[in-house]
Amino acid sequence: MNKTYCVIRVSTDYQTYERQAEILKEHGYINGVDNCEYIEETYTGKTVKRPIFDDLIHNKIQKGDTIVATELSRISRSVKDWSELVDFLLYKKEANVIIFKENMHLKANGEMDAMTKFILNMSAIFAQFERDIISERTKESLRAKKINGTKSGRPIGKPRSNWSSKENFIKTIEYMINNNVGQAKATLLCHYPKDTFQKDIKKCYIKYNTKNYQEILEKIKEDTTAWELFHD
Repeated sequence: MNKTYCVIRVSTDYQTYERQAEILKEHGYINGVDNCEYIEETYTGKTVKRPIFDDLIHNKIQKGDTIVATELSRISRSVKDWSELVDFLLYKKEANVIIFKENMHLKANGEMDAMTKFILNMSAIFAQFERDIISERTKESLRAKKINGTKSGRPIGKPRSNWSSKENFIKTIEYMINNNVGQAKATLLCHYPKDTFQKDIKKCYIKYNTKNYQEILEKIKEDTTAWELFHD
């Protein structure tokens, strides 16, 4: 049976991917149902290596499979990148490509006429232009803050929205258990810094002598040890 891979990309670890997931669900693509799998990665325009996506297109995807994304920018960096990717997927891997925003439904080995190629390239150009505009606005905002003496980032001494609190640690583990997902997705949705979570969960493995998340959840709820002492 052929598989469908839905690509979800976010720009930072803390940027929610829920909007993309909702759009995919609205179109009938539900993770884990009818041979549909979500492929999630954190990737910015400046990132050169994309190990998760590269593994998908080079190793996972097979003849007759389909790649789905909410918009072109989720799978492509530039016009050149997009053109090469389409050729690779359609003609070498013999896979289908569906992009909702640009209304693209490309069939494996399907011949593209001049107009289709033009639309594809123009869509890629506009997607790249949109990213450049956003990048320029961000730079201008940072420059304005610097001129006005406003520092970017978290003020010294201010808590980081309790991301690393015991309550959010528990919430993250509960999300993993209840939704049968891994650390990457749970920390992303619960806004718990992934690197910090991995360090904290390893401490739990040692402290509670188990790697079972349900057992860890029960034990940490009962644990009266000060979170600051456990977390440091």
